[in-house]
Amino acid sequence: MEKGYKNLVYFFGVIALITFVGFYKKYFSLAPDFTGLKNIHHFHAILLTTWLGLLIIQPVLIATNRLTIHRTLGKVSYLLAPVAFVSMLLAYHNQYLRFASEGQTEQFTLSFVFSPTTDAIPFLILYVLAILNKNETPKHMRYMIATGVIIGGPGLGRIFMTWLNMDIFMAIQLVVLITLITFISLIIYDRIKKKSFRINPYTIAFIIWLIPNILIMFFPDTSLWQNFAKWLVTVI
Repeated sequence: MEKGYKNLVYFFGVIALITFVGFYKKYFSLAPDFTGLKNIHHFHAILLTTWLGLLIIQPVLIATNRLTIHRTLGKVSYLLAPVAFVSMLLAYHNQYLRFASEGQTEQFTLSFVFSPTTDAIPFLILYVLAILNKNETPKHMRYMIATGVIIGGPGLGRIFMTWLNMDIFMAIQLVVLITLITFISLIIYDRIKKKSFRINPYTIAFIIWLIPNILIMFFPDTSLWQNFAKWLVTVI
């Protein structure tokens, strides 16, 4: 493992802590009864907690030279990552149904259908890129780090909303800003360390994340998306 990444476990540990704190008031503090929550909430929580646990333990296994276990858990992720992705979509679907039941306008609810493209879909794409580059450790590691950066966004947003009483729009804007700064910092770090890539994986990850997060500012309100989303929710 590269010298600058030997303490990668702490990076993923911070993301896990952010997620726990962010969802504490609305989820973890409600244990053991979890009043008002649905099975989808538990399913999503279990899957994402497992994924964060995997991100934490994998660099430890590499650092302690337990490569066989590392590869075995890597194969487990072939199932875990797609199921985690599905849990994200189901969580978004549940939120969509809640907005619809609360009487939100059709335009608003159909615009919300675009939301998974900002984190769930980039997460899956970056995971696939990590697996495709599993034999090139520097690239593989960076794509996995990028999945962690994206996974940490929702927890951070909920810290702003539930602990700092920010409205949802301000919270989202701050999450986008912090995620943007994180990706740029990672790219600059590699530049400083003179890491040689044809195209830096962080740059690719940044673009994959950035495009939908720019589009969400205007595209969901267009007739093109509204018509597609209406068809999508009707079919599903």
